[in-house]
Order: sequence, then structure tokens, then C-alpha cells
Amino acid sequence: MQLRSGSRLVLPPGVRERVSRFEHRICTPEDLRSEAMVASVGDVTTERLRGAGIRPFVEVVDLKTKRGEASFKHIEGSVRVINEAGTISHDLMIEIRDAFLTGRPKRIEVEGEEDLAVIPIIFYAPLNTVVAYGVPDVGMACIRVTPEEKDRVTRMLEMMVNG
Repeated sequence: MQLRSGSRLVLPPGVRERVSRFEHRICTPEDLRSEAMVASVGDVTTERLRGAGIRPFVEVVDLKTKRGEASFKHIEGSVRVINEAGTISHDLMIEIRDAFLTGRPKRIEVEGEEDLAVIPIIFYAPLNTVVAYGVPDVGMACIRVTPEEKDRVTRMLEMMVNG
């Protein structure tokens, strides 16, 4: 998978269905208290975790909710990237990769859409990391990074179109 600065991976319709079939479970912040590493995608999920005293190692937010019910504020020190809906931008991939490679926690604020950030987080995160993200009208979902999940997202990334 080769991406250059300014490029992006586009999610084709067939892959969209696979994303919705992640092997997740519905969870609460309390379920994650003893986890060594947690990553979060989405503003409501991230705020719920922070409110419970859990600081995700990687946070990916877009400062809004799908329903526009709340707006969230920029946090100083956050990295900003552009990522269009249905895509994974080169910059988003690099920022997620660098957080895990350097071992430094990072908050990434996305201009656009952050929903697909679960894919590169699973791709780059160490095994046993728990990725938490919001499922509208359901709650918070969690995926544990396993070799099988890494294989699944690798296949998804290979099916995405370089655009």
C-alpha cells in the first residue's frame, strides 16, 4: 500500500459492508479501566472515556456528532488533518502510525470525517489495544486488536482505491 502526501484511500461500496461487520462488542468506559492501551474514534466516545478518567493513547475526533447534537472544542496540542467522508487520507494514516511508532499519545482533530480511522488504528496499534468508537443509536463499541483483526483491516486497505 503506497500513499503519498495529499493522497487518500477511497472506500469502495463492497468494502463498506465489511467495515460494519467488525467483531466488536458494546462496552462502557468501566469495561476499559483495566486495559493497558485504549484508542478512541469519535467525539462522544472520547469524551465519555475522558470523563471516566480514561485517557486514550490515540484520539481521533472531528469536533461534531453525526446528528449535530453537540459541538466539541479544539484542545491545544492536537494535530489537525483533513479527511473526507468515505476515505482515509495519507495524513491521517501517518499521524496514527507515528503515535504508535514513537510511543507518544496523540489527539488528532479531523476536518471532515473520522469514522474510518478505526481501520488504520487497528492496522498500526499493538496487539491487545482496545479501539472504542461510537455506534449511532446503540452506544460505544470496542474491538480488541488481534492478529485476525489486523489481517482483516489489511485486506480492507488492499481493496481500497488510491484516489
